[in-house]
Amino acid sequence: MGSWGKASLESDEGLDVLEALIKYVVDRESVKLKDLITHYRELGLLSEDPEEEDYLYDNTAIALAEIVCAYIENGKTKYEELSGLKEIVWETEELLELKQLVQQVLDNKGGERELYELREEDSDWMKHMENVIRILSKRI
Repeated sequence: MGSWGKASLESDEGLDVLEALIKYVVDRESVKLKDLITHYRELGLLSEDPEEEDYLYDNTAIALAEIVCAYIENGKTKYEELSGLKEIVWETEELLELKQLVQQVLDNKGGERELYELREEDSDWMKHMENVIRILSKRI
């Protein structure tokens, strides 16, 4: 795992999530969160079973949530490569699903979440995760 910060997007795996998004939204001004979740599942970066414990799936869910949170807070993503993306559209159930994916990592649901076990002593990571959940919760 190459990680240099508290955010999932500050890791090698997070950059893979970002790269997949950049390729997916080329020539699109708008994208549906539902389609993004499906796309990441098709790529094998998210499981069909949200209960499945896997470092990659957990990191992907958090990285996607970080991108959505940036959009919620700023009306745009913070990445130049995504500057053509003007809108992320969601229904309440998709935002709730994303929030639940992040929450189960923070709660260490299942008790063996590798990402949680690697970061549980990092108070900055914990605060970051709580903030991501708070931002998503405001829109549900």
